[in-house]
Amino acid sequence: MNGKVLSFYLHQKMFGLDINLVKEISRRVEYSHVPDSDPTVVGLMNLRGQIVTLFDLSRILGLTSMGFEHNKNEKSIVKNTACIILKSQGNSSNQVGFLIDDSGDVLDIQHDWCEKTPANVEEVRGEYISEVVKLQEKLLLILDAERVFDR
Repeated sequence: MNGKVLSFYLHQKMFGLDINLVKEISRRVEYSHVPDSDPTVVGLMNLRGQIVTLFDLSRILGLTSMGFEHNKNEKSIVKNTACIILKSQGNSSNQVGFLIDDSGDVLDIQHDWCEKTPANVEEVRGEYISEVVKLQEKLLLILDAERVFDR
């Protein structure tokens, strides 16, 4: 990885995502639950007329689920969280997003700072992490968005 990365937090761990994949960050998350959906799907969100499928990235990565309570008859609002909406790829109109605990900064990453993902990445399913960047006080785990969302 060489370039700009959007950092964000899940369960006190810092993750990163290539900034070119990000459409926007939404701080007000209101969604509708989808009955009988995959457990990794939190629900559907209306983003200015476009439907966005929201995922529980914590569950996908093997971290503890964020524990969303669904009222099947009403819209749900998640407080004290945000979501990252990814850009659509190619001619696809599918919009996907995922919930995060907190957004971080846009970081400029140099290729020589990156290392291959070690086999023992603690608590996180390593197949979804493309690289690890050692920053001064933390590790930045770079997500492989294509693998995570099977795009």
